[in-house]
Amino acid sequence: MTSPLKPAAHITRELYGFRDEASGMMMRFYTPSRRFDQWIAYAEGARASYRRYHVEQALALPVATQTSSAPVFAIVSDDSGKVWAGCYVNGPLGSVRDAYAPRELASEPVSASLASEWIEAALPDGVIELKGVWVDATAEHKSALADLMSRAFVHAMRLLGVRYAYCSAAEHAAPRWASSGAEELPGIIPARYPDDRYRTTMLTWDGKTAAGRATEDQRRLFEREFRTATGTEVPGTR
Repeated sequence: MTSPLKPAAHITRELYGFRDEASGMMMRFYTPSRRFDQWIAYAEGARASYRRYHVEQALALPVATQTSSAPVFAIVSDDSGKVWAGCYVNGPLGSVRDAYAPRELASEPVSASLASEWIEAALPDGVIELKGVWVDATAEHKSALADLMSRAFVHAMRLLGVRYAYCSAAEHAAPRWASSGAEELPGIIPARYPDDRYRTTMLTWDGKTAAGRATEDQRRLFEREFRTATGTEVPGTR
C-alpha cells in the first residue's frame, strides 16, 4: 500500500495531534519535511534512551533530511517544547524485505519465519511497523507516557489508513502493548535480541479487533484523542 502522504517541505503543521489527558502533554505526528527540528529532537531522545539501557545496536534510525516525506514519526512534548517520548513508522510496507522484525528474530528461525509469513499476509490490507519507541526514564508521568505510546500504534494505523501494525518488543513490555489491543503472534518463540539479556517477541494489531482487545481505559482515551485529532468519531463506535 502506498502512503497517502506527499512531500510538504513548506508545511509545518502536524499531520495529526492531540493532548494526552493523563500526562497533559501533546502527541503530534510529523514527517521530517514538516518539522525537521522535531525529527532531530526525536532521534536524539531515542539515542539517549537506548544508550541508557545499553541497547544502541537495536536502534535503526532511517536517514532523513529536511525534504524527506518519510518516515512518519510521533513525538510527545510538554508546553515548553521539550520532547519526552516518541516513535517512528516503518511503512506502509511494500514488501517483507522492508521489515526489521524477521531479522531481529533470526536467533529463532521458526519465529523469523512466522513473522515473515504474517507480514506477507498483511501486506494487501496495509501494514506498518513501529520502531524506535522510547520514553524518557526521568519523566514525571512515565507510566502514562508509556500507555500513550501504546496507543500511538493505533493512531498511526488510522492516520496511514492501514489495517495492521506490529512491533518487536521485549517480553516484559508485551502487557503494555496488549493494553491497546495487541496480541502476541501465535506460535512465536522469543528470540535473544538485541543480546542475551532480553527475550524479544512480536506483537500485532488488527484494526478490526484491536478495540475489542484493548483495556477500557485505553479504548476510551483513544476514542477521545481520535475525535480531537480528526473531528470525527472512530468508525464503528456508534
